[in-house]
This record gives sequence, structure tokens and C-alpha cells, in this order.
Amino acid sequence: QRAASDALYAHLYAQLGQPQGLRNLDSDAEKLSFGREFPGKDVLRAAMSFIYSAKARGDTPQMFPGLAGSLLAAYNGTLRRFGLVDFDDLLFYAGTVLQLPHVLHSVRSRFPYLLVDEFQDLNQLQMSLVVRLQAGVGRVTAVGDERQSIFAFRGASCEHNFAQFLSVFVDATVSRVGQHTKATEKQHEEMEAIEEDPERGVMASLTRNYRSHQSIVDLGNIVARDTGRGSALLERLRVPLTAQPTAPVVPVAVWANRTIHDEARVIVRRIAALLASGDCRPADIAIVSRVLNFGSYRPTELVEKELLRQGIAFVVRGGSSALKSQRMQHMMALVRCVANVRDDVAADTCLDAFVRDVGPAARKRIVEYAQGSSLRQLPLFERMRRVSALTSLAAGGLQKNARAALAEFVAR
Repeated sequence: QRAASDALYAHLYAQLGQPQGLRNLDSDAEKLSFGREFPGKDVLRAAMSFIYSAKARGDTPQMFPGLAGSLLAAYNGTLRRFGLVDFDDLLFYAGTVLQLPHVLHSVRSRFPYLLVDEFQDLNQLQMSLVVRLQAGVGRVTAVGDERQSIFAFRGASCEHNFAQFLSVFVDATVSRVGQHTKATEKQHEEMEAIEEDPERGVMASLTRNYRSHQSIVDLGNIVARDTGRGSALLERLRVPLTAQPTAPVVPVAVWANRTIHDEARVIVRRIAALLASGDCRPADIAIVSRVLNFGSYRPTELVEKELLRQGIAFVVRGGSSALKSQRMQHMMALVRCVANVRDDVAADTCLDAFVRDVGPAARKRIVEYAQGSSLRQLPLFERMRRVSALTSLAAGGLQKNARAALAEFVAR
């Protein structure tokens, strides 16, 4: 997935300055306009969001007209070019294979029971696997809370999945063994004995919260009740919770702020007041953020700056691992490039990170080298090597400094 998205990003970057859009990397189709399909300033983020959501639903390029279908085909084509599949491909092909009756029987025999945790975060492909494996069987338990669904941006279809699960496994009377193909006589006898005992599924609500004070649980109950009104499904799923009576009730205050700067000031002002009153030690105070790093935006950044301005010491815990740092990503790209010179994504990262004096124009010359000839399938590293040997700009070469830097990198 990283390989395809990186290649797609690079291709879109090359096209953004032109009135034409993305070309299907696997075909000779005409280029298309992208303005209507992906409006807004961040066309790259919108395009990738579309691809992730479409694949999580199991959609194919043929289901979308214009650039949308071309984008999806280009993404899938780039994966195939590298001999890769992404997570959604694994789900899609698993569902395809399970359409074969003997495969379905084999898998059901090997895994007769199914437990699904974090059910609220399943996408439609994952839900279809659950139904395919257990429809007519009913040996499945799902544990989830639709109020904790946080993966809609990756295609999680929370309400759809709960509604389908209740319809197929809870509200319907199901036999605990469904269709079966080849089996031994003893297996057939066991299946027939089970099939004489149909069962109706049940839904049980876990109502005890072991993590929070009662005041926070009460607030959550209010929010859940008010936001679920009008939906029969949500009213059925959302039951009032209670907390462990092990700690004193602490009042909960909810503040609404106009801007993130106001929010930071209010938080720090409250911390300063608690410390000045002596009611709390610094170690008793925590600011909890769901996401510490989100791209270039860090939700705690303004709070940290305000704490520094007020002279309040603090410690930041958590965050991204060292492996996700840009420096480590560049190092890993170099290792990948050495191990496999056909890894175009790694070569492109190395070109950007380690080769001096290669700007956008030089980069475009390298990428487009031999595009109109039989050599257009050359790996990017081989294009870099060949371009570094060209001394003429007319022949596709680079300026002197860029050529020297590129030749030095290739030689090493």
C-alpha cells in the first residue's frame, strides 16, 4: 500500500500544474480532468481517502466513471507492478476464494467458532467475511461498542455492520451448521444432530465501566442518549452504563472554545489555578489527547507552548516511534534500494533525500527518461544511472552539478 500510494502521490504531484488529471498507469487511456471529482485544495488527500474507502467496500474501478475509476485502477495497477497486495486486497481475495464450496467447508471445519473483537471497526469487506463464514451457522460472537468507532476514515461501516449482524445472527433463527459439501459419514451424522437444534442468537449488554469515574460515565450516558435519538438501532445498542464504586465522584466540566489558541489558554489557566490552590500536585494533572501526532498537526503543541510561557514544567509521553521518523524512513529506503534496485518507491525517496542539486525539473527528466520508447518499464534506479551518464541536455541529461551528484549517488 505504501508503494502504490507513494507512486500515486508522485504522479499526481507531476500533474497538478496542468489542466489534466491522472493517467491510468496500466493503460494508454486518455488523461482526465480531476477538478469535479476531487474539489478543494488538498486533492491528494481527497484522492487517497477515496481509494481507501472504495477498497474497504470492495469496489472496483469499473464502478466509477471518469477520474475516480482511473485513480483506483492506477493504484491497483501500481501494486500489481510491484507484485504487492494491500490489506484490503487480502480481504477481497479471501472472500473470492471462500465462494468455492469446498474451500468454505474446509475453513469452517478448521475454524468452527468465530470471535470478533472491536466489531465496530470492521469495514464492509471484513463484515462480508464474517457473514460468509458463519451465515446459517451462527457460531459467532462479536464484541464491540458503536460509540467507540474511530476508523470511518478507513472504511469502517459501524452502523451497517451492527444492523447486519443483528439481522443475520441475532434476530434470525439460525442452524448452527449451514451448507456442507464433502464429509465423512460420521461428520454427516454429527451435522444432522446439530441441525435438529436451531438456536436464536442473543445480544447481551456489558453495562459496567471499569475505567472511569461515575461522573464521566454519567456524562457519556447523556451524550449517548441525546445523539442516538431517532435511530431505532442506536437506541437498541446504547444502554446506560455504571462505574465501579471505588472512587469519589469528581465533577466534570465541559468547556467550549472558539479557537484552538483559546483552548490552550483555558487549559493552562486551569492547571495554574489548581497548582496555586495546593489542591493538586503537578503529578496529579494529565492532559489526554487521542492523537499526539497527526501529520504536521500536533494537538498538544499549543498547550505545550502555553505551559512554557507560564513557566509550568511538563513531560510528554507517547507519540510516534523512532521508526516513523523521517530520518529512519530515509535510512530504510536506502536499505531497500540496495536490496532491490527495482523498488521504485525506495529509489524515489533516495533521490529526494540523498541526491543534492536535483530539483523538480531534474527529477522530472529522470522520471520521464525513455517514456516514449520500449525502455519505459526501466526501474527508476536504472533511469537514474543512465541519465547520470548523459552529458547533453538535449538528450535528456541534467545540469552539471545535478549530473555529478546523481552519478556520485549511483556509484556508491
